[in-house]
Amino acid sequence: MKTITLPDGRTLTYELIRKRVKNVNFRAKDDGIVYVSANSRVSVKEVERFLTERADFFFGAFERLRAREKRSEINTETVNWLGLEYPVRIIHNARELAVLDETECRVFTRLGGDSEYVLSLIQRAVAERFAALCTELNAEVRTELERRGLTPPPTRITIKDMSSRWGSCSYTKGHISINIRLAAYPRETVLSVFWHEYAHYRYHDHSKAFYDFLLDMYPDYYKYNDLLKEK
Repeated sequence: MKTITLPDGRTLTYELIRKRVKNVNFRAKDDGIVYVSANSRVSVKEVERFLTERADFFFGAFERLRAREKRSEINTETVNWLGLEYPVRIIHNARELAVLDETECRVFTRLGGDSEYVLSLIQRAVAERFAALCTELNAEVRTELERRGLTPPPTRITIKDMSSRWGSCSYTKGHISINIRLAAYPRETVLSVFWHEYAHYRYHDHSKAFYDFLLDMYPDYYKYNDLLKEK
């Protein structure tokens, strides 16, 4: 881990990982560190020159990541669900569960003063509803593909908490991962991530052909997916 001082006095921390990669790869993460992977022929001086030149981009990326973290955060006062914010109401009861409905998140518990426990009930309720939503969206995408005469491979959907990706597709294994933090965004935004990952079965990169196919299948892709890039 190294820290460089920029000409304007700001500091930027990065970690350089040596790998057998063709290009130099940079990834800003929500911990405020830029992770760099490069082969042994790329000098530290060259890496730091690029970091200095693109510093504003990386600081902007940190801000966007922090904003996403805040939006996706679940607390004991409000819950962000599918683009809307719901107040949390704690009800003294022996049922020990949280219920998210059209107006609020009701938490039934005898331990209302235990914020960590209340939070765990809310997180469980959101995770269960998000899992059901993902099952629904997965079926929706597959039905449309089949309607178009395309046969998607058998696919296992996994829901994960990921800090730097909204989704990922292992096309050789028939496995798609979806970030649970998407629960805070509109349904159509979650659907855009499903379409993005399914498009990788056909195109394994982000080429023009990939996006042409993606937009043909889901014309509103940019309208809703771009919400993931907002601060």
